[in-house]
Amino acid sequence: MGKTKQTITGDLILGVDFDGNITTEPDMGKKLVLQPNCKDVLLSWYEKGYTLVLWTCRTGPSLDEALSFLLENDLFSIFTSINDQVPLVVTKYHPHVARKLGADIYFDDKNAMTTVNWLDYAAFVEDKIKLEGWVIDGATTEGAY
Repeated sequence: MGKTKQTITGDLILGVDFDGNITTEPDMGKKLVLQPNCKDVLLSWYEKGYTLVLWTCRTGPSLDEALSFLLENDLFSIFTSINDQVPLVVTKYHPHVARKLGADIYFDDKNAMTTVNWLDYAAFVEDKIKLEGWVIDGATTEGAY
C-alpha cells in the first residue's frame, strides 16, 4: 500500500448511473428490472458508510419513474443526492463547484471496458481503497462484500 491519502471529502463518494447499471435495460421506456446483486451491493456500501449519488441522464417524468422504482425496491433512501453534488462537496468547493459530479469512483454501464457485474464492482471498491491507501471517515473497509 502506498501513501495514506484522503478521498474528496473524507467520505467515499460513489457515483452510480441508473439505466443499464442499476437496471438491466440501458434504454428508457422499457421494463425496469434490477441488475443481479445490485441491491445487496448498494445496501452493503450504504451500511459501510459510503456516500451514494444517483447520477442519471433522466429528468422530469422519466426521473420520477426511476425514483419510484428505487422506492419500490427499498433503495431510494440510500442515495444522498440525485443528479447533484453531495453537500460536503458543495461546502468544500463553494463558490467554485463544478457541474461534473464530485465522486471518488463512478459506476456507469457506458464506461470504457465495463461489464456490469455488481460483485465485481464491490471487489473493485475494496481493492481501490487498499491500493490508494484511502482513509475513509466513518466507514469500514473490513469484510469486502
